[in-house]
Amino acid sequence: MGNAIYRNLIQALVMVDLEHLILAVSQKYRFNAKGKQIVSPDYDKTVAVAQALYAHSRIQMPFSLSVIGY
Repeated sequence: MGNAIYRNLIQALVMVDLEHLILAVSQKYRFNAKGKQIVSPDYDKTVAVAQALYAHSRIQMPFSLSVIGY
C-alpha cells in the first residue's frame, strides 16, 4: 500500500556509498476496506517493479538489489 517500493528506491538512490540494497517485503498484505477483506500481492508487485527498472536500458541503477519475501 502506498507504493513503498518507489519511496525505498528513491531513498536508496541518495544514500552515500550504497552498493547493495536488500528489501524485505511481505508476501501478501491483508487489510479490510469497507468491510471486505483485500489481499495485496506486495512481494510480486515489488519484484515486478524491480525487474522493470533493472531490465530497462534508459536507467542505470547504481546499486544491486535483493528482494526477500516473508
